[in-house]
Parts: sequence; C-alpha cells; structure tokens
Amino acid sequence: MLIELRIRDYAVIDTLTLQLGPGLNALTGETGAEKSIIVGALSLLLGERASSEDVRVGAERAVVEGVFDVEGRADLLARLDDLGLQAEDGLLILRREVQAAGRNRAWVNGSPATARVVGLLGSALVDLHGQHEHQTLLHRSAQRDILDAYAEATGLATDVRRLHREWADARDALEARRARARELASRADFLRFQLAEIADAEVEPGEEDTLEVQARRLEHARELAEGAYRLHAELYDGEGALSDRLAEARSLAERLRRVDPS
Repeated sequence: MLIELRIRDYAVIDTLTLQLGPGLNALTGETGAEKSIIVGALSLLLGERASSEDVRVGAERAVVEGVFDVEGRADLLARLDDLGLQAEDGLLILRREVQAAGRNRAWVNGSPATARVVGLLGSALVDLHGQHEHQTLLHRSAQRDILDAYAEATGLATDVRRLHREWADARDALEARRARARELASRADFLRFQLAEIADAEVEPGEEDTLEVQARRLEHARELAEGAYRLHAELYDGEGALSDRLAEARSLAERLRRVDPS
C-alpha cells in the first residue's frame, strides 16, 4: 500500500507531500486542478519512461519518491528477493530523479537501481487504471500470482522461485567450469603443437646467434653490396687503382732489397 508520495519540481509542482491512510483515498478537485499531474508523477515513480520535459521550468531536476507498506506481501517480498533486494521494517521506498539535462536515475531503499527494476516492482505495487492504459491483469506474471494466491500456494510459489534460482546458479556454475575445461584443453593442444614445431625445427645450440647474424646481413644486404662494389673499384678499377699502386710498391721494395738486403 502506498502510504506517502513526495513530489518536487515535477511539471508545475514545486513541492508536494501526500500522506495516505488505509482504505479509500480520494483525490478531488475541479477540472484543470492538475490532478493528472500527480498521477503522472506516480506513473514515473513506477517505471514509466522519463523525460526532461517533466522537470519544472527553472529547476535542475524533478524528484518523485514513494513509501510503500509491503508487510505481508509474500509475492512482492519474493520478487524483491529475486532482485537481490530487501524491504526494511516492512517498507519499500522507491525514488526516481529526472535531470533537466536528460539524465535520470532510480533508487530502491536508497540503493541505486535501474528503471527496469523499479518498473518490475511498480507493476506489483500499484495498478493504474485509466483510458487506453494496460491493466495488470493482462500481465502473465500477475495472472500467475493471482492463481497462486487463489490456490493458497503463494509460499510454495516462493519456494519454487528460490529453487529455480538455485538451479540456475548451479547450471551457470557448471557451464562456467565446462567452458574453463574446454579452454584448458585448447591451451594444452596449442602447447603440444608448439612443442612439436620446436622438435621438428631441430634447433642446434648457438643457432639463434647464427640466425641473428644472417638476419642482420640480409637486413643490410644492399648496403653491403654497394660497399663491396666500391671497395672492388678502389682496388682494381681505373688508373691509380690500389692494386696497381701496391704492385709498384712491391716492385720497388724488391729492387731496394737487392741493393741492400739488410
């Protein structure tokens, strides 16, 4: 049951707090009294798509907060448990915030939540009936809840949900282990392949150094070829080649040796 609704800077509303009691609560007023704005704020709180146009002109953000008494609502408590949430002292507090810049956020009992989570809870908390609006009775989950309640099997349904969640967790854990085993097997095959490649290569000790020398030689092949060509030209080509000059020097040395062998 909704026991309190707080609205700030939503549409034309500056600040509004509604405290509701058990039984029938009527919101009355003449046409144009903006009663529909309160319903719109409640719809936003329950998961309706947020828009920056909801923010009051001149304000930075619009905030809608609702306090719900969920004591004794086994179906809702089970849904909270499925979502990893808990009611505090039998109360559930939903909060939606829409910024003028376009960003929107949601909280459940003070913890950040997605709009989808708020919507899932909102559909179980409040049933809004209006022109062209879908009713909760059209939702399969609501139909199951009604059937379980009629059969007085709400507790059993809660147990089934819990056991299904445990089974799903075990299934996911098993699949994760199987995936890890496949990954390790694939890694082992790859390592065996690498070992076979190394064995087939028949690498000798010191061969890496030899290959590095060859690689360096190939890397500078053009430079080495050009240098060898220039060296050959200096030694043997043209007049005044070093080979000719060395031959002349050797001949002169022979003549001098014959003159003075010492």
